[in-house]
Amino acid sequence: MASQAQRFKYVNRGLSYNLQRWMYYKSFFPSLGLWRDDMRRETPILKEALKRISRQDLEARNFRIARATVLYNAKIELPREQWTELDDDKLYLTPHVEAIKKELKERKDFEKSK
Repeated sequence: MASQAQRFKYVNRGLSYNLQRWMYYKSFFPSLGLWRDDMRRETPILKEALKRISRQDLEARNFRIARATVLYNAKIELPREQWTELDDDKLYLTPHVEAIKKELKERKDFEKSK
């Protein structure tokens, strides 16, 4: 009975969650211990967002990226219990990126209205 409960653990969360979970684990980055926001391309907006996050978050990001680089070059993955879980994946940069985009849009609109 316990194995059946484990097997249907995510059934009650709905089809969209299960699809999102499947897509998340099909990508390669959880097996390297990366978070979704670690995978963003470096742009001027991202550079500004990195200035706004806490030092602790920045150091954790740098550690995850350095570890993932070593693992990728060695062609190995983390043990399954160390993979990033979907429910634990924190979008720590997204709010800052969205705020910066909003600020840039407001600045552009303000300059247009002059």
